[in-house]
Amino acid sequence: MKLVIGCPIYKRSWILDHWIRCIYKQSIDISNIGFVFETSPNDDETNTKLETWKKYEKRIPFFSIKQRDDRPHFQHVDNGRQWTISKYANMVSLRNSILETVREQDPDYYFSLDSDILIENPNTLELLIAHIKQGADAVNPLMYMTPVGDKYPSVMSWVEGVDGKAMRLNDYPIGTYFQSDVIMAAKMMSKPIYKNVDYTIHTQGEDVGWSQTCKEKGFKLFCASYIYAPHIMSELMYQHFIKNGDTRKQVYQLV
Repeated sequence: MKLVIGCPIYKRSWILDHWIRCIYKQSIDISNIGFVFETSPNDDETNTKLETWKKYEKRIPFFSIKQRDDRPHFQHVDNGRQWTISKYANMVSLRNSILETVREQDPDYYFSLDSDILIENPNTLELLIAHIKQGADAVNPLMYMTPVGDKYPSVMSWVEGVDGKAMRLNDYPIGTYFQSDVIMAAKMMSKPIYKNVDYTIHTQGEDVGWSQTCKEKGFKLFCASYIYAPHIMSELMYQHFIKNGDTRKQVYQLV
């Protein structure tokens, strides 16, 4: 199997159809893509959509839906979501459980793609995989981690002299392909990295903990920031997106 896409998912029935359509429009055929989801038993709408998709789409080579009642799931709401260490611990458990399933399937690549991120560029998967083939251990497209503004891209940098602490710089070469200390939200992983790096609890989030372990093990992370993927963080934001688009979207050239 060429690729597995996976994520924890909760209360995302309002965007799930759009998320799926973006994957079907990719240049990589659906017959080469498997899926792994960790869901909650308290989310009938999302679970029903996933189970219906699994039942009727026979081309997908592997499709796993695991309901987790041992960990609480948390929903983004229109006024945001407050993260705590206990919530990060829940995400670490969910994401590592997905990793275990992916490792059993042994695909060529694993794409951790959060369910509120739309890979609208139909070449997203192909381009990210090309960067892995050219030497990256993991690579992400450009997203923003806030509903508005461009001050919080999906990358961070280690603070010099402070072990394990990350911050955002003001001079990332957005629109290019560049090496980054921390990548988040949607990550294409090579087999060596998904086989050997687990998510870990970190005060700044499980993606920062994952990136720190990558650093310790010598893996190189990159951002293909010429590929833009809208990050739709609430149902209200989705309604605005459908009506007005994302003003942060630009047409970039790789330099």
